[in-house]
Amino acid sequence: MAGVAEPERGSTITFEPDGHVYRVDGVRVPSVTELLEAAGVSPDYRKVHPAVLQHARLRGIHVDACCDLDDADDLDWNSVHPDAVGYVQAWQTFKADFGYEPALQQPLLYHPAYAYAGTPDSIGTLDGHAVVIERKATAKMAASYALQTAGYGCDGIQIAPRGGGRLEPVPWGGPVLRLGVHLKPGGRYELVEYTDPDDEAAWLGVVALARWRKLRG
Repeated sequence: MAGVAEPERGSTITFEPDGHVYRVDGVRVPSVTELLEAAGVSPDYRKVHPAVLQHARLRGIHVDACCDLDDADDLDWNSVHPDAVGYVQAWQTFKADFGYEPALQQPLLYHPAYAYAGTPDSIGTLDGHAVVIERKATAKMAASYALQTAGYGCDGIQIAPRGGGRLEPVPWGGPVLRLGVHLKPGGRYELVEYTDPDDEAAWLGVVALARWRKLRG
């Protein structure tokens, strides 16, 4: 219509699983994980045998996929590897114990002010509050997971569907709860609450330090 300005459209985010590459409007942006590694605060696995790391990585991918299917009421237990059964049962138990209602599995997040992207495992509601969850099937929970969730819950973050698409403001207002759910092979879990108000400031320090190191090669 003449004389009416076209509304400004949001940016688009894409994700390439090979290489774990995020792009916003075609421009590559670092991930939360990359920034944590660049700042030197992520777990150090250099003493772990590569074959053990690869096995754990593949198991984690499978467990995540099974938990996502369970959230969508579409899990076929015949497709679950025997090594993953206990972890998936642990996720089911957590949801039942706390009444957690998953809404989004593996959405893409992007912060326009700080230009980083990431993929939380699950976003949903718990007791009516929005919550971002990192779900881990690792041997232990690293301290850096608190900063990882702070990056996902940082004020001003935007969201797009799993796999990519148009970025929109997140559908919650105000602070978001941040949780780590440590899945155990025997069907048990440990809940880790990230409540330190300094986590977001520490995360933004990670962003600044990682970029400082990159600039100085």
